[in-house]
Parts: sequence; C-alpha cells; structure tokens
Amino acid sequence: MPQSIVVRRLMLALLLAAVSLTSLFAAHPTNAAPRQRCFSETGFCVSGPILTYWERNGGLSVFGYPISALITQTVEQWSGPVQWFERDRLEDHGTSGVLAGRLGARSLELQGRPWETLPRASSAPQGCRLFPQTGHSLCGVFLNYWQGHGGLERFGYPVSEPSQETLSAGDTLWTGTVQYFERRRMEYHAENAGTPYEVLLGLLGRDVRSLDLSLGLCADVVGPLRKTAQAYAGSFSCAEPLPQINVPIAVQPFERGTMVWVSMIPTFSRGDYSGAIIYVIYYDNQRNSLVWEGYPDTWREGTAVPNETPPAGLTSPIRGFGQLWYANQHVRDTLGWGAAPEQADTGIMQSFAPGNGRWLLHRASSDRVYLLYDDQRVDDIARIR
Repeated sequence: MPQSIVVRRLMLALLLAAVSLTSLFAAHPTNAAPRQRCFSETGFCVSGPILTYWERNGGLSVFGYPISALITQTVEQWSGPVQWFERDRLEDHGTSGVLAGRLGARSLELQGRPWETLPRASSAPQGCRLFPQTGHSLCGVFLNYWQGHGGLERFGYPVSEPSQETLSAGDTLWTGTVQYFERRRMEYHAENAGTPYEVLLGLLGRDVRSLDLSLGLCADVVGPLRKTAQAYAGSFSCAEPLPQINVPIAVQPFERGTMVWVSMIPTFSRGDYSGAIIYVIYYDNQRNSLVWEGYPDTWREGTAVPNETPPAGLTSPIRGFGQLWYANQHVRDTLGWGAAPEQADTGIMQSFAPGNGRWLLHRASSDRVYLLYDDQRVDDIARIR
C-alpha cells in the first residue's frame, strides 16, 4: 500500500477519535463550573439563578454591587438562599423563581414608622394615580419612573407619600425628595434634572442589612463620621443602626468646661427617640483626662430659671443649661460661670457597640467630633477627613 494512503488513513482515524472524545464530554456537562461574575469593588461573586435575574433585570444600575455571599436566611417567615446587593436583596425561591425583597416596607418598619401608620392620600391630583390598596398616590417623575421600569412587579405599591429626607451618601449627606414602595425607595435628584439619573433607587440593600439587628451585623457609619470611626476602630468599630442626622444641638462654653445639649438620644432596644440630654464636659484632674456626664433635660418652654448676676465678662446660663446649673451644685462648682452665651448648632450622632454609652457626636459649625466612651472619657477632635 502506498505510504500516502497509509498517512491519510491514520489522519482520518485520529480525527474520528477526536470527534468521539468531544461527544463524550459534551454528553456529561455536569462537571463544568457554574458561570459566575465577581466584583473586585466589593469582593463578592454572583452565580446561578440570582446572576441570571440580576443580568436580565438591569444589573448594576438597578441592583448595585453584591455586598454579601449567597447565604441562607429567614426573611418574612421564609427561609432560603438570599444574596444582598447595594440596592436590593434577591431571594431564590426555587421553582417560583428569584424574587426581590420587600425592602421599602422593611426599611420604614426598622426606622420605627411602619408604612401602615403614615399619613395617606384620599385623592390624587390630575395626572397622578391613587392606589387604594395602600392609600397612597403616585405622581410626576416618580410615576413616570414606576411605569417605565417595571411597575407593580418591580416596585410594588407605593407605601408613603413623597417627603424630604436627609440620607448618607458616601462621605457626605444628601437631602431631597423620596418616596417609598413595597420593594424600593425612589429618590429625586434635582442636581440631575433632565438626565436619566434624576430618579435613582435608594441603597436599601445596604441600609436594611445594617439596620436589621436580627441579622447580627454592624451598621454602616454615617458618611461624615466614617473616617473618624476608622481611625478609632479599636473603640468605634461596630456601629448601631439609625444614626441621627442634622439633629439640633446647643453648645455653651463655661469657665472650666462645656455644656452640649442634644435634642434626641436613641434607645435602640426600644426604638425610642424621645427626650433630650445635656452633656457636661470638663477636665478631671484625678483621671487626667476630659470626661463627660449626661443629664436628662427636663426644662420645658415657659419654665422659669433663676438668673443671678454673673461676674463681669461672664454669663448666667438659661433654659435647660440654666435649670441644670442652678439645681446641681456639682455641675455649678465644676464648670463655673458661662464664658459665652449658648449657641445653636446642628450635628450628627451615632451609637456604637455595646451601645448607649459609646457615641460619636459631630458639631457642624466647628466640624469637630466628640468621642464619648463607656467609662465617661471624652476626646474632642477635629473631624478626620
């Protein structure tokens, strides 16, 4: 047999063997690794049905980056595989498919204002829609976005009317109009008016995951306090949820210390935001450090406060400061007379574990932070940027 024919037959045999091997592997695809996408921005990967849902329904712009691995959790009396994203929580319900969590309603509940208790609309202006199922209306840019991006299936019914809120946005604060839905929060960004980004979806995955204490996780530190908390991570490493943003503050310097009035102090175990507190801050020679003492403010508008004549160049405290100063001899002896009248201010306050005894308090006017420790020490520093 000529050598050329032998070579051709050998090549044909090798080709047939290769085809057979290819068919064999194609018939057994179970060993192939599942497709996944990993994100260096957060260090988490997405795969399986949740990845398919994420990609088909808007991906990054709708859901944001993954902020957890795929885990088994119990949510709203259902247990199963869930994965958290910046703007959502996706739940794999098996044969029922992947569903988005009811994070809008849950966010309101965790803030202590369930949607069922919010004021409702009895009618809707022309061009708006009224939803009798929840008693809320939907108008303008929010209605247009709702209709153009999935409607009832994607967002659920509105569960609030539009309102002004101040939210943490990175290292800054953002104030604007928001409206809550069963599954989402819409935000109107006037700075983006006329662009595709004038309505954005809130970071409810991040927020709810931080707020829900049942998950056993630390909350996010509110933006302007984040770098300060990071610098003091040994003491301020696990934040409590629901920081107070733009809270009213009053400050008065004294001869030997300072009084700081904060309008609302959270008690997270009860969700109670009522009341106010006065911090007395002074230098303790025995401990060789600044210390703080906290007193409830019981003064009410119209209550008379003594007003002794102070030495020249000093001042007599008034209102809640005055009531505490005149009634408590220890505070009076420790602080001395007021060195200047009290001044109104605003600030941010967030509690840290173990809670109700370790806080960061930011004063907006001076851009300073009080670091209040459980053992009543206090640091008074410029905010770390």
